[in-house]
Amino acid sequence: MPGRRSDPLLRRTQARSPASLQTRSKQLTMKEATIAFAGMLQASELVRQLASSGTCSQTAARASLASIFAMTPESTEDVFGGLGGVRMGLRVMVELFSARSGQENLQSLNYALGIAKLAGQVERDGKRQAELGREISLIESAWKDSEEALDESVLSQLADAYQRHISTLDFRLSISGKPEYLKQPEKVAFIRALLLAGIRSAFLWRQMGGRQWRLVFQRRKMLSQAQALLSA
Repeated sequence: MPGRRSDPLLRRTQARSPASLQTRSKQLTMKEATIAFAGMLQASELVRQLASSGTCSQTAARASLASIFAMTPESTEDVFGGLGGVRMGLRVMVELFSARSGQENLQSLNYALGIAKLAGQVERDGKRQAELGREISLIESAWKDSEEALDESVLSQLADAYQRHISTLDFRLSISGKPEYLKQPEKVAFIRALLLAGIRSAFLWRQMGGRQWRLVFQRRKMLSQAQALLSA
């Protein structure tokens, strides 16, 4: 999984820094940060759905999981296969930032913030980040060869990667849900795979300058951007 210094998206963003392009660069960075945060929210919402009801949107889950393997995207939206691949996350963001949020969205937000914290800890551990990236590269071929939309074997491999490299961090993300679902190994594997997808989005978000305090001070800008992206 690409990190802060190796992800092509980071180099691409840095290349837009000449003074004559500063305004455009800020606009693009806000757009990309919004998409990346939507990716975090989408993975978090899918986790919430899976833990509470035992099921989730297969289309959105496929897009989120595919983002884990998007190593050389041309743009942030390409990480999700286009804006359609992150539409659920954008909708959750609009509801959160427009004061129409319910308890479910707040839970998804809490998961997203926890995911961001995990991503930050991984970024500060270069060895861990490199090992995680190598393991994901090995899983990628199985993902591409899979004929099923969500192959249980691939989900299991992603879950194992999460356990080895993320579950051992100092911060532990606690997932709430119904015991009958959280006790099922296949559901737990699915949840861990989705959390890994959320961490992939969190890497992107942090590369775009995303931090928790910005969610407070740039809330209106992100809301406006998310609404525009949903209308695109």
